[in-house]
Amino acid sequence: MLPDAPRSVMFAVVTINRAAIGGGMAPIFYAEDAAERDRIALWLSRITNCIVHDLHDGSLALIVNAAAPKKSSSSSSHQGG
Repeated sequence: MLPDAPRSVMFAVVTINRAAIGGGMAPIFYAEDAAERDRIALWLSRITNCIVHDLHDGSLALIVNAAAPKKSSSSSSHQGG
């Protein structure tokens, strides 16, 4: 699953500029205007827990970062008294 990727992975692009983005491995979501682009990116980021980067050409790149931190065994052994 993407959130457990060993390094950052670009998994989607949301854009209003069809000429700026074309092809590649990540799906491309085309929006009619900046408000729609931002709304799409916001919902995708909430669903996938990704980071949104502005490419400053009308496009936003959605990135899933490195693996989640390892669980600490000491945090689960807390004893109340």
